[in-house]
Amino acid sequence: MKHAVWITLLIAVVVVNVAAELVFYFSGVYIAMFYRIVLITSITVICAVFVGAVLLVGVLEKEKPLSGHVRDTLGADKKSD
Repeated sequence: MKHAVWITLLIAVVVVNVAAELVFYFSGVYIAMFYRIVLITSITVICAVFVGAVLLVGVLEKEKPLSGHVRDTLGADKKSD
């Protein structure tokens, strides 16, 4: 997960700064560095949330079900009557 977040951070830095420079070049509107940093941080946090969700779903897919019967799921904890 750390690698995906670092890669996203680097890509976000490049893309946001290039987009801001293109906006300034074509329209003359300067985007302040504060707004660039906020945009970079938000892109990185959103990526971290989605990568974490994908990892959790991957772990859930690897889990094995118990016996498949409701009566047998307690196993050794079940009292014998």
